[in-house]
Amino acid sequence: MITKIVPLKYLTSIRQNGCITVNYIENDRDLDNVKSVIGCGSNVLIKNTKTVYKLSPNFGYIKINGNVVRVGGATTIRQFTNFMINRSLSCIEFLSGVPASVGGAVFMNAGAFGNEILDFLEYVLIKTPEKKLKIEKPNLNFSYRNSNLNGIILEVGIRCRKKEKSQIIEKIVSSIKVRKNKAHLRNTFGSVFKNPKQNLPAGRLIEECGLKGRAKGTAMISPKHGNFIIGKGLVNVDDVLFLIDSAKNEVLKQFSIELEEEVKII
Repeated sequence: MITKIVPLKYLTSIRQNGCITVNYIENDRDLDNVKSVIGCGSNVLIKNTKTVYKLSPNFGYIKINGNVVRVGGATTIRQFTNFMINRSLSCIEFLSGVPASVGGAVFMNAGAFGNEILDFLEYVLIKTPEKKLKIEKPNLNFSYRNSNLNGIILEVGIRCRKKEKSQIIEKIVSSIKVRKNKAHLRNTFGSVFKNPKQNLPAGRLIEECGLKGRAKGTAMISPKHGNFIIGKGLVNVDDVLFLIDSAKNEVLKQFSIELEEEVKII
């Protein structure tokens, strides 16, 4: 295991201010007594944690096994989509532009445009405190933005199919374009809140409270989309938490709906 002091701007996609101790897991032996890791920080806000664990690039591999592609948990979505283009393989184009690792996307059952990553999974290999465990798709108990996996994701099997390279590129470009137009690709951790069970988008509720564009110090509720908080330069965690609490309080006050965070605050 390699330990370094790392600026948070390199560990969180919203680019937090400050530094933290990072333990990089190099091999299976380093996983002993490790209960959780962070991925690319696209769904994480670091508040109290002083030390985090992170899979090293040794876990960032991609290997073809028939129609199933074995993908290491540390592989980024960008690395995987580039691989898909080069091999003319189609599967998770809908996640293009998301600054996440494959392991992180699976852990939160990431989705967009009516798709979830669960739809393309064949298995997930995790490390629990006791052992390694390969969970086949029929036994994956996923739900909306939740995998219910009690362990560290080391590898996943993703089923792909052959497709014309031009069609794959078109879908990737389209996904990124929609994200750019409706929300943001940089200096944000993506959706702040899960959509409530009332089937009302969290972003719409926040917008109807008149909170689009509300700023606090280094952070702002997006003028484009109410369910995004963006950073103005490096962000202070307290500014982000203030905006999260403001949105929750206003939606509860005006609609009697309690929003639940999608971003993980650690």
